[in-house]
Amino acid sequence: MGLADRHYHRDSDSPTWSRPRGWSFNMWIIAVNVAVFVLNFLITPTLIPVFHGTKVVPDAVSQRIEAVGPMFSDSGLSQPANVNQLGVGKTVYRAAAIQGTQNVVGFSNYALMRPIEAYGHFSTFQGFQRLEVWRLVTFQFLHAGPMHIFFNMLGLWVFGPLVENRLGGKRYLAFYLTCGIFGGIMYMLLNLLGNIVPPAAMRFIPGLLIQETTIPLVGASAGVFGVIMACAKIEPNTVVQLIFPPIPLKLRWMAYAYVAIAAVNLLFGGNNAGGDAAHIGGAIAGFFFIRNPHLLGDFFDVFTDSRKSRASSGKSAPPRGPSAADEAEVDRILAKVATRGLHSLTDAEKQTLARSTESRRGRDAG
Repeated sequence: MGLADRHYHRDSDSPTWSRPRGWSFNMWIIAVNVAVFVLNFLITPTLIPVFHGTKVVPDAVSQRIEAVGPMFSDSGLSQPANVNQLGVGKTVYRAAAIQGTQNVVGFSNYALMRPIEAYGHFSTFQGFQRLEVWRLVTFQFLHAGPMHIFFNMLGLWVFGPLVENRLGGKRYLAFYLTCGIFGGIMYMLLNLLGNIVPPAAMRFIPGLLIQETTIPLVGASAGVFGVIMACAKIEPNTVVQLIFPPIPLKLRWMAYAYVAIAAVNLLFGGNNAGGDAAHIGGAIAGFFFIRNPHLLGDFFDVFTDSRKSRASSGKSAPPRGPSAADEAEVDRILAKVATRGLHSLTDAEKQTLARSTESRRGRDAG
């Protein structure tokens, strides 16, 4: 779920990597992640038992089952559990009985989590079966340990400013959260299919997550993968120096290599396959939305419609993002300026450049 094995740093000579003065949206994202991480580990009130699964005797599999009675510290239901003494990550158990009766047919087990983790992590069970959809956002601000958050925040600190400079602050935040949401959805879909597809068909569909639907997903790396994919579109030929292995590599190829590594690990069911499913979902979203940034304009219209507000106030809608053809023309003109100077431009080329500048300002203001 992290970038812990993927080390890099940027070529700081490129002016397009300039950082905005003051606190940018990217810096606020990093700050919130760090604050949540610190609070999660410092504040340790009563631990929360989070449902992890139920085991029953074969004859009761088709019955409606419910957990009953107190918590126990062993699956034999013989040792009463003191939740706070057991500690984070431990498992506790409750008797599982046929619904409406006291006929015990097995046990349900629960993982003990800190409150922020318990109510913020994403899983197929919590997000889909219980419809707690807010978890598609909150899981992006939770991390499993110091190295997990360090490398994810390093990725945002290095690559985030370039994407924020291109999209503008508010749209960048929408982009980052959207990539994370798509990462969670990819994880959920593969996990659902892994629990629905018959075992005999599993070998014909690689990449399915056959783990329990209660396995938690945490981390910002789906959003980070989306940001890196966006950088590969914005500055494909910028050279980054990898720390391990110590080789220079164009940003475009670095981004594609990360996605390829994640895909191979997912397809072959390696360690952290669930995290890599989220990485791929985030990368796909990043690839798409950096090419269609106008679709991010209404991301925060939860209770209102900004288009109606603009119409009632007499303001025009913000300009749409440029098409791929427009961007290609602007890139050609800028390359001409770099090699032959501003005086070499025709009147039509100057007008195209001016329109692009005005469109960028309008989108950033939005």
